Amino acid sequence: MRVAKFLTAVIFVSQLMACGGGGGDPGSSGSGTDGSAQAGVLTLKIVSGGSDSTTATYSITASEKTARAKVLLTDRSGSPVANSIVTFEESGVSLLKFSPESKTALTNKNGEAEIDVEALSTTSIGATTVVATAVLEKGEAKGSQNLAVTSAVVIGVDPQTVASALNFVSVDPSDKSIVIAGSGGNSRSESAILKFKVVDKNGDPVKDVLVDFSVVPSDAVKLNISSAKSNNDGVVTTSVSSKSTPTAVIIRASVNGRDIFSQSDQLTVTTGVAVARGFDLSASKFNLNTDLSGDNSTIRIGVIDVNGNPVSDGVPVISTADFGRVGTSGRGGCTTSNGICNVEYQIQNPRPADGQLINVTVSTQVGSGLQISDSIQLTATSVSWLDLYNDMQTDIITDLSPISWDVKCKATVTGFIGTNNRFPAPAGTTIELQPVSDIVTATVRSGSPTLDKAFSRTRVAFQFELKDAVAAGSTQIELKFTAGNSVSSVFKTISYPACDPV
Repeated sequence: MRVAKFLTAVIFVSQLMACGGGGGDPGSSGSGTDGSAQAGVLTLKIVSGGSDSTTATYSITASEKTARAKVLLTDRSGSPVANSIVTFEESGVSLLKFSPESKTALTNKNGEAEIDVEALSTTSIGATTVVATAVLEKGEAKGSQNLAVTSAVVIGVDPQTVASALNFVSVDPSDKSIVIAGSGGNSRSESAILKFKVVDKNGDPVKDVLVDFSVVPSDAVKLNISSAKSNNDGVVTTSVSSKSTPTAVIIRASVNGRDIFSQSDQLTVTTGVAVARGFDLSASKFNLNTDLSGDNSTIRIGVIDVNGNPVSDGVPVISTADFGRVGTSGRGGCTTSNGICNVEYQIQNPRPADGQLINVTVSTQVGSGLQISDSIQLTATSVSWLDLYNDMQTDIITDLSPISWDVKCKATVTGFIGTNNRFPAPAGTTIELQPVSDIVTATVRSGSPTLDKAFSRTRVAFQFELKDAVAAGSTQIELKFTAGNSVSSVFKTISYPACDPV
């Protein structure tokens, strides 16, 4: 009868020993490079019954692969550490064999890694210790567990001859996509783990079957495990890492010495780091109202890599502005989703003076430490700054009198609406003409003006018409500018002749 129980690993941390301290998490440890700060926590336990088992064991037989060493790696805050290489070794006598032979495994997104453990030979009997080590940014994290190897009857059947089929099981990441080497990060993996299952003619799993792996097309990605043996569940695992070129690959698995093979679903390698020429900025509104605190424009930021693909989700973009405010208190910028994110710019103090552009700058950093950035310019003006300027834009028009009137007693006058420093009116500004005398009617011609996405005064045309002008005369016309709740007026003179329409 096999006895199974969890054996707590005894971990000695040098700093704790030096201080005479005790306590801690059994089966795990971690220290900083100077021993003064915890780098992370690595928990190791040996389980029987395959990778899906959670039952700890302290004993395996010398003739069968009955156990796996499973690791959970977290950082000092308790969050899982993904894509970290864990090295397994045996401390003490040499009784064990690890699969893969590299004795390494890569933690998945949950901070988990595992490796097969079996007796070195049928005569390898005794007690030993399995030790797992992960190198973290601040130091190492280790965990260990004692294990006994007992004798058992040797099954004299070659598992290679029992295998009948090889099935593809899964790939992690589940979306079957990894990013180009050097562009990994939060939720962006540069490696993938693929699992296949060896079964017999009845569909039951077969363990200890040697399976070889290859990449199609060859050299498209780095094959980290070229061959491995199936575990108790018949599952055999390999992993690949991306290179610098976007591509699509298939991983082929074959039973060593047998004409039995399978292949994975297509795995894509895409999405590199952001490039400067891949920054695209646009605004929902370009000409803002400086009289209105909170008047806003949404800045859309599009980011692509050198291949024209959207960068991976979660790329942080920082935004700054020389006037007003941008972003939120929780995040001064935004993080990309499908290569796009948005920040909001709002008017508030400090405000620009007439003639000063608002510069909104966004930036991000690539893995090499290179910062890339771009900027977009907005204006903010007040309706109180507006007036009508002549066609040469040299002087303010004070006299709106047309040069000539047509036979229907109609005339058109053109000019430019804007500020003293040639800036445009706020977006959405309306212009009304209100003559003092009923003899003159005045309107703004259709399509004039355009008051957004302009960085200069805007051309405008006014239509005048005389009614019952039995004698020549003159009157005042009010030019009324309205933007939201802001209103401003200027007054002009217009002279007209006696006119009787045909």
